[in-house]
Amino acid sequence: MKDDIIIRKEDVVPYIYFVCSMAQRGRMYGGLSGKSDYIGGIFDRWINIIPESVIFNKYFLPKISKNLSVISDYYEYDPKKSGIAPDVLGVRIGQDAKPFVEYVNKWQALNKAPQIEVKSFKKTQYMVTLRNQGYDDKYLVMVETNLDVDYLLPFFEKEVISDDIYKKLKMNDDVFIKSNTNDDLSPVTKVTRENSDLGSLKLITVCLAKDFMRYSNLCSANESPIYVKEITETRQPQIDTTVEPLLNYLTKNENGLYHWKANILDENIKHKILDVYISGIQNVYYVRNSKSSITVITKGSATFNDTVLEAGKAYIIKFQLLDRASNNGEEYFINKTIVEKIPSKENDMLNDIKQFIE
Repeated sequence: MKDDIIIRKEDVVPYIYFVCSMAQRGRMYGGLSGKSDYIGGIFDRWINIIPESVIFNKYFLPKISKNLSVISDYYEYDPKKSGIAPDVLGVRIGQDAKPFVEYVNKWQALNKAPQIEVKSFKKTQYMVTLRNQGYDDKYLVMVETNLDVDYLLPFFEKEVISDDIYKKLKMNDDVFIKSNTNDDLSPVTKVTRENSDLGSLKLITVCLAKDFMRYSNLCSANESPIYVKEITETRQPQIDTTVEPLLNYLTKNENGLYHWKANILDENIKHKILDVYISGIQNVYYVRNSKSSITVITKGSATFNDTVLEAGKAYIIKFQLLDRASNNGEEYFINKTIVEKIPSKENDMLNDIKQFIE
């Protein structure tokens, strides 16, 4: 799926209510504490559950039938005691519910029911990640979200966004401002919102969790991934510069991605460079490296992750470290630009849903 799906106000209202309910009861599971988290921070940390209903109701389920809707998880429970329910509890066929799981003192999957986890990532994120919580045999639906920075604004329009409030915020500049030559001081601007759209999302991929883990890199406790952040063209090195095949530094995995033989950026054993996708690697030659980049030249065309490298050019491949020095858990990482290399299981997931509800 390449097209964006618009997230509208009505898509978010149930989740707003759900978060408000938890906040009032002081039951903030999953690392949230009613004592230390105000409701504003809680919204930001729970907003990633919105794609579950949007992607299924507006994209997946209409492919099966027009009268289907997803059943999201609006239960409150401690996952340490109750286990972790899949993100999709089931589907509703008209008014009838078809569950994929049931609760018998703990969550457990129904026989032959598809088990689906939805993972959302911001558009600005460079990596896709996974903490394996018994996901091996589950489908992963990975979604990229692009919410407006003021996505909550439409819910405040009547009470907050009014001319009366704006007038109360206007300062008496003649009294307070004697000099402002650098324009460092600015008054409040009038807030406007032309529509109720909150942003958009689009599908990254649907895959099996075990396939995702097979294609990604596992970082152990306190180990930090180094990922490709940017590839830019640069000037050609001097003609007498010694170069060598980039392949000398890489080895090809069974999954088709290339693994770095060593960390050529620094010597920290707790830093791991993530695997990359390269086609035409025989045309790419290593020139030099710094602590955050490598310089290569091409003697033919190639592709590095999703960037096309033209023949006869020089490029700087810039890397970025995600510091996990204080993280005690294991986590899988892969560059978002090469997630499409993981085998897609979208049709398999849709067929499993269809067969189970029939």
